[in-house]
Amino acid sequence: MRELTEETRLTARMEDAHVVTVLHDDRLDVRRITAVVRLTGWGGDLGLPEPHRFVRWEWHDLPTLTTLGKIFAPSAQALNAVWPGILPGLPPVHSYVCAATVPPVPGEPAEAVRLRGRMADIVTGNNWAPSPRVQAALREVPRHRFVPEAPLETAYHDDLAVVTVRDSSRTALSSVSAAWLQAHMIEELRLEPGTTVLEVGSGGYNAELLAHVVGRRGRVVTVDNIDPHVVHRTQRLCAEAGSGRVTALLGDGGLGAPGHVPARGFDGVVITHSTADIAPSWREQFAEGARLVVPLEMGGYTRTLTLVRRGDVLHAEHWTYCGFVRDRGAAARTAPAVPLAGGEVTVRWEDGPPGDTAGLDEALRGPRHELTTGLVVRGTFNFETLQVYAATTLPGFCRLTAPEGATPVAQQDAAAMLGDGSLAYLTHRVVEDAPDPADRLTEFFIHAHGPAADELAKRFADCVRTWDQKVRESGYPPMTVHPAGTPDEQLPVGDVLDKPFARLVFQWPGRVPDGTPDRLAAGGEHA
Repeated sequence: MRELTEETRLTARMEDAHVVTVLHDDRLDVRRITAVVRLTGWGGDLGLPEPHRFVRWEWHDLPTLTTLGKIFAPSAQALNAVWPGILPGLPPVHSYVCAATVPPVPGEPAEAVRLRGRMADIVTGNNWAPSPRVQAALREVPRHRFVPEAPLETAYHDDLAVVTVRDSSRTALSSVSAAWLQAHMIEELRLEPGTTVLEVGSGGYNAELLAHVVGRRGRVVTVDNIDPHVVHRTQRLCAEAGSGRVTALLGDGGLGAPGHVPARGFDGVVITHSTADIAPSWREQFAEGARLVVPLEMGGYTRTLTLVRRGDVLHAEHWTYCGFVRDRGAAARTAPAVPLAGGEVTVRWEDGPPGDTAGLDEALRGPRHELTTGLVVRGTFNFETLQVYAATTLPGFCRLTAPEGATPVAQQDAAAMLGDGSLAYLTHRVVEDAPDPADRLTEFFIHAHGPAADELAKRFADCVRTWDQKVRESGYPPMTVHPAGTPDEQLPVGDVLDKPFARLVFQWPGRVPDGTPDRLAAGGEHA
């Protein structure tokens, strides 16, 4: 406290001073020990009592710190200890985190309050947060404190995700999702006050929203396996602005949170990254009748599913079109991929083993067969159910990608299928342009290469036509998730998508008899 007064003329009470950590920097020839102290209250007028040491004081918004150039190393490390990630790329130091709990820091900019209110109004107005408790959480939890590297306008944008961790290739590893999507996923959990919820994929803000929803008697356990930094950041930022009801753990999220599971199981589980499979631990650790909200990849297309547990079977009750960073835990999968045409085209299999690509290089150099599907649409067209329909009903389904300007194929990312040394994929083109995009007409075609091009094109076109006639207006199908190893005779009628840990059964209209038992009403949303 003496140093504070001598250098700034500010005063503070001992009870308002909290040691966050002690840093030991033993690099180079200068060894430094820095105690990082966070003040939650102070008084006086900022002055310059030692002008021979300091020229002036400057105030900077947190997101602008990276633009200041070189910062005195102990100061930079101290800032990064309070707001992990605010100054990326700092050399490592030894950090001895103090056991004492640091209380939330009161006060925030008036602009943050205004922008948070605007964000909550937009999310609520679009019906993503119909319940009063989720609405209140959006208005109360200071989102900007969980993304200190972002400007306030970005932090409180209703439709922007803020990336907080990237790897060396700049691929996003961790982010704070768009506010509308976080609110929607929390609503889907249908949590009551006093319940306990598991979050897989940490960041802090979503966990604090959950903590506000479950209330003072509730509890949130969040687990992340990217690296200790993410968990430390979550712990630190929750201490900075949180409720005190969040437990952040470092571990493989695919294993859930063993040792923290309530006697009857978690009252809800939310996964905040996309995953290729349903990890057995998630199913085992949440209660009968509770909900698992998970962004699940099917054929490489991600949809957030609301799954209700009934015994060992999970029943889909809602689908939402979305995008997330990918899983790196026990349920993660590296999709096999094969380059073709000298690397200009790649085919990959997001589910199941790779197909036979023999002869496809030669096929792509040969003539292209084109077949119209007869599907012509006006304006912006939503075909999100077509993607999942094709992925779960077409034998030999795969994904095709090509860089912009590639000559062998006319689509950069397309649903495709392989068979008999041939390849077919879905594409489209404008057949009647218009000044207003809403009046533009687009037709869907199948392009195919290889000796069986004609047959594959017909199969794919039939798939599109069936979807248009029987699925397009009905939305997503009833779907159930069964443990891997469930015998075929114990599965309901439908199309089966097998994954390492689960068997998914889809009951698409037109592919199961009318009146099939266990059909469920299934809703869908997209954005």
